[in-house]
Amino acid sequence: MRSDSSPVQRLCILNFHGLGEPVTEISQGEKKYWLDAKCFGDILDSVGSRSDVRITFDDGNASDFTIALPLLLARNLKAHFFVVAERIAQKGYLSCQQLRELSKEGMAIESHGMAHRDWLGLNKKELHRELVEARDILQQITGIPITEAACPFGGYNRRILHELRKNGYHKVYTSDGGSSSPDCWIQPRNTILRSYDLPRIFGICASAASTRANYWRRFKLAIKRWR
Repeated sequence: MRSDSSPVQRLCILNFHGLGEPVTEISQGEKKYWLDAKCFGDILDSVGSRSDVRITFDDGNASDFTIALPLLLARNLKAHFFVVAERIAQKGYLSCQQLRELSKEGMAIESHGMAHRDWLGLNKKELHRELVEARDILQQITGIPITEAACPFGGYNRRILHELRKNGYHKVYTSDGGSSSPDCWIQPRNTILRSYDLPRIFGICASAASTRANYWRRFKLAIKRWR
C-alpha cells in the first residue's frame, strides 16, 4: 500500500467502494458498501504501515477523489482505482480531470469494464466492449496504459480469464477474499462493508495470512477458474 517497494510474501487487498454520503440515489443493498469517511481514515491509520496490505476502489465514485485521495495523500499512501468507463463524468462519478489528477498523484487507474455488467453472461461482442473498448476510453483520458482489470460482481470463469489474458491484462482482481503473492496474475480481494469495525478488519488481514485458510481457498478457486 505504501509507495516503497518493500518485499512481501503475501498480500491482503482491502477493497472499497463509496465513501461518505452518495451524491445520487442508490439501492438499499448498495448502501452497505459505502463507508463513513472517518471509518476509512481509521482503517488507513490502523493498517497503512503494513507492507502486506493494499487498498483498491471499485466503480469510480466521485468520493474516490473528494474523500479517498486527501486521506491517502495525508498518510503518504497509494491505491488502485478501478473505474467503470461509461460512468465517467456522470453525476456522482469521477470526471476526466479528476481521473487525471488521481493519476498525477501516483494513484493507479485501471479498468472495471464499460457498464458494470456481470461478464459471465456476456457474448463475445459484449465482452470486447467491456475489456477492450472500456480500456481504450480510460487510456485516452489518462494518457497511460491500462493493464489491470477488476471483475464486476466478482464474476469470472475460464472463458473470462482467457479473454482477459488474450487482451493483454497483466493482472486480474477478483472478490474472492484471502491473499496472494504480489506476482500472481489473479489477485483476490476482501470487500469491506459499512458494518465492519476495526477488529473485523484485523481479522480479515489475519485470516488472509493464514496458511491453512489459504490452502482451502486455493482449492476452491482452482475449481472456480476451470469451470
